[in-house]
Amino acid sequence: MTGTFHARIPYESLDPLTIGVMDDESNVRREELELDIPERNLLAAIYPDEPPAVKNTTDEARRALANPVAGPSLAQLLEGGRSITVIIDNQFRPTPASKILPAVLDEIERAGTTRATVITGNGKVISMSQRDIEQKVGRDNLARMARLGIPLLQNDPLNYDVYTHLGITSRGTPAWVHESVTSHDVVIAIGQAQANHWGYGGGGKLVMPGVCADITIEANHGNFVMSPQTHYGALAGPMRSDIDEIATMAGLTATLDVLLDTRGKVIEMNFGAHPVSHRRTIERFNEIYAFDSPVAESGPADIVICGVFAPTDHLFFHTGWGCMSADHVVRDGGTVIYTSPSPGVRTETGFFPGLALMDLMKPYMPPSEAGYHRLLGDIHAREIQMWAGCIWAPIYEVMVRKHLTLVTLEENLAMAEDIGIDATTSLDAAFAAAMERHGPDAKVAILPFARYQLPRELVRLDAQPLRFPQEALPQEALPQEAPR
Repeated sequence: MTGTFHARIPYESLDPLTIGVMDDESNVRREELELDIPERNLLAAIYPDEPPAVKNTTDEARRALANPVAGPSLAQLLEGGRSITVIIDNQFRPTPASKILPAVLDEIERAGTTRATVITGNGKVISMSQRDIEQKVGRDNLARMARLGIPLLQNDPLNYDVYTHLGITSRGTPAWVHESVTSHDVVIAIGQAQANHWGYGGGGKLVMPGVCADITIEANHGNFVMSPQTHYGALAGPMRSDIDEIATMAGLTATLDVLLDTRGKVIEMNFGAHPVSHRRTIERFNEIYAFDSPVAESGPADIVICGVFAPTDHLFFHTGWGCMSADHVVRDGGTVIYTSPSPGVRTETGFFPGLALMDLMKPYMPPSEAGYHRLLGDIHAREIQMWAGCIWAPIYEVMVRKHLTLVTLEENLAMAEDIGIDATTSLDAAFAAAMERHGPDAKVAILPFARYQLPRELVRLDAQPLRFPQEALPQEALPQEAPR
């Protein structure tokens, strides 16, 4: 008889502000699902080896600001009272801005800076409510900013009066960036560095889409999200490269890049010149969370089981990114079992159910190649807003090639059925159905933290070699007429 592997799959959620502010676990769903898998079917169960968390986030921020991995320290950047804009991420990101800002404000006050701004990189996401602001920024920091005359702004992507046109990127994206960024001497961005399906988050992404106008966000996302070169680990892919080019055009000086573990604790923080600090941080992220894929040696899995951990949030729209990472482990025609409670989130603007925004894929369901082609046409025609499509459209593309089963809370089942997503409350039932679909010899892989995890062979930090000589030559160096 073969033995069994007892899998423990995280099944978690929380309001990201909970982690970022007070380490209050009362609103955190810390559950696990358990599943027995015959060892003969188990291809791989990949659990990362995480380093310990830092002892004090504010102290770690002070250390990072004073000891840059590249370029000047923040104190040196602010010498002579130079003006500064500080970009922080929004309410759907767990970066502990309230614990980092005291260290930044210390340096601003010490330098005698009289012109400073803090702006939230909302992109096209809804603005933060007053309660969100108090949690994300911190009441003490808000009071100190008021005393120092430092305003808090939020990105408003349709108000073109507050954006500066900086030109066109080398990939054709018109760069409209908030004037609070373009009008200051020093610009720093504070955000979470992590792998995701457009390459990596953090760094220059705080500028684009964070503080860009609608036209810039939609042009970048519409052109590059669906490219096969845009994927987990693709820092040199077209989408992330365009993002970093816009950040450079906007004068992003330096970034404070934070690594959070799967419990939401800070495990590393780097500060330094753009884009060096961000790259250094994601290299460290890859050391921890990238894995040697079993596919090269044993072939792809028939079934992959994905867990969700609490530094994501209450919506499958955010927890489900790991579908695009799992895609590289399971074969076409295989099954992705994605466990995500997705209890929804209440804000001052209303209640968002657990599958909010995933209903935007409904006109293209059930998943099919024809539906995918129609989707691409609608993206090209700008019939789809890609600030949201950048998430659901890649999930849809995976669903065209693979069967997705969502294990979630009962209150999400009706909406899932309405959209056309296969959903259940039982991991055992989902696994049994997948085994029946693929047979008794099906190979099974487990990615318990799929949203973070990526196969190591996907990592593309450097641009690929040029394909054609013309790409490396100035126009005047090319032959002016065809050879005879």
